[in-house]
Amino acid sequence: MNPSTEADALNLANGFVALLNEMEDTCAVEETDGCTEVVLFPPFPFISKVKDIVGKSGITVGAQQVYYEDKGAFTGSVAASMVKSVGCEYVLCGHSERRTLFSDSDTNINAKVKKTLEFGMKPILCIGETKEEFDLDITKEVCAMQVSKDLAGVSKEDMANVVIAYEPVWAIGTGLVCEADKANEVHKFIRTILAKMYDDEVAENTRIQYGGSVTPESVDGLMAQSDIDGCLVGGASLFADKFARIVNFQPVA
Repeated sequence: MNPSTEADALNLANGFVALLNEMEDTCAVEETDGCTEVVLFPPFPFISKVKDIVGKSGITVGAQQVYYEDKGAFTGSVAASMVKSVGCEYVLCGHSERRTLFSDSDTNINAKVKKTLEFGMKPILCIGETKEEFDLDITKEVCAMQVSKDLAGVSKEDMANVVIAYEPVWAIGTGLVCEADKANEVHKFIRTILAKMYDDEVAENTRIQYGGSVTPESVDGLMAQSDIDGCLVGGASLFADKFARIVNFQPVA
């Protein structure tokens, strides 16, 4: 639920664009070769106006979630057609807060992934273990189950438009850190699951992002890893200078 007002959202968007315009390696969603693709996920009421600001700089917008029904008596829910109509290219599906705070089940997440694809948008499927599951050493089992359930019925062809984000829930806003090499191990494991579900081509080509409290201090090490293809940024994205630094990462050797 951030930023809290439209004015705050527009100020943040303007500040971010001003910084990003000083860089040369960002690009629009359909032109991703050799540059950094940037997608913002504003709260629903701010999507259109934020898009008007950032679109001129090659940045696109996405929705924080959708409901899996097209229409009906679902007060408070937002349909895929609605966010598509205001220019969203991506939709977050299964974000850790939706899973833990709103009891979003794997069955519902799977329906949202497929509904997003149906409307020509790209789902970012968020997966990851809680602190309790991490302490039980079942990270791989949790990720395998979530990937298998949440991508059930998604074709190999559709996988070209699916992004996966690994979010170790225990490392989000807790002060705890998932080291870059450990995160990379989980990403490699996720690819083995994709290879079993589809084939090696899908496993290799699917973008897998990391989303556990990414900061300007951690991004360079994360993006130097072999199997981390990007970052799903949370709190740091609420500060234009921090977010711009993350976008302009410099992988360490």
